[in-house]
Amino acid sequence: MKRKVYATSRERKADQIKGFWAFPIVNVPLWIVSQMIYSQLPTRVAMTDLSSFMLIRGLVSALPWLVNGIVLVLAFLFRPGFGVGYVAFIAIAITVVTALSVLFVAACFVSVLSSAVIGPLAIALFVVLMSGGLYYLAIFAHRLFRDWQSSHENISHEGGGSKNG
Repeated sequence: MKRKVYATSRERKADQIKGFWAFPIVNVPLWIVSQMIYSQLPTRVAMTDLSSFMLIRGLVSALPWLVNGIVLVLAFLFRPGFGVGYVAFIAIAITVVTALSVLFVAACFVSVLSSAVIGPLAIALFVVLMSGGLYYLAIFAHRLFRDWQSSHENISHEGGGSKNG
């Protein structure tokens, strides 16, 4: 198998999108299977000794790390765009969770501080702050996605004149 050489940025972007969606497609079933196996372990402990039980438990715990490590190594060796998309899902998930956490803490902080003045309306203030924050985060995410989507147009027209002329 040879390393993929992308002829166009559109082809690279398509591979990145495939890698992006491959992360949840690989990890959701993997999580379900590992949870099923892990939940069966206590019933199996009566049939085996403690050292075997600990080894099996360690292997089940390492399974997601092994599978994702193998996917990433193979992706970056043979389809680097796919690997970038796979890692991008993790980065975007961490960024979204962090942004939502900051928004939640800020809304809680303002609501708690204002509750001494406005009383029970602090709950309504919290809802308004969270709704407004989610709205602006959605607008920001939409703009980023639109800019990322149109970035292949800028790359494909480099050196060939402008898009308009």
